[in-house]
Amino acid sequence: MDAIKIFIIVWLFIPTILFGQKVLYPKDTIYVKFENKVGKKEWNAKFERIYNGKKGVYFNIEKIKGDMALFYDLNYKADTLCIKYLKDYKLLNLEEINKKRYKWIFDNKRPPANRNGVFQTYLIELISEDKFVIYPVIWRNEGVTGF
Repeated sequence: MDAIKIFIIVWLFIPTILFGQKVLYPKDTIYVKFENKVGKKEWNAKFERIYNGKKGVYFNIEKIKGDMALFYDLNYKADTLCIKYLKDYKLLNLEEINKKRYKWIFDNKRPPANRNGVFQTYLIELISEDKFVIYPVIWRNEGVTGF
């Protein structure tokens, strides 16, 4: 009978023990802008595909200094906001993201981590003159199978 009581007590405290701990290496939140246009120096694309068994949307943002390949899982919720709130989000380019990544690695005394391990990334897409959408995304091909 005592073994059953101990088992029940342990069973009740397992979620607190597992999920109630502080994150050792908290992620930074970053925002990236996506514009669906074809230009002379830039090529951006948005298309539906399956990535790691999940149906979603690929976002390719290619520039002179590198490219960003991001994936939005359709099981997660995107948010549509009024354009007046866009000023509340600091949009970063790839160079700024890499600087933040190296600073995060140095500050946390960690070996080089991929961008999914360092950042919670959101993609901002302007869909009209008065609205934009925020998608929670992951960096593709960086060894992560989910959020």
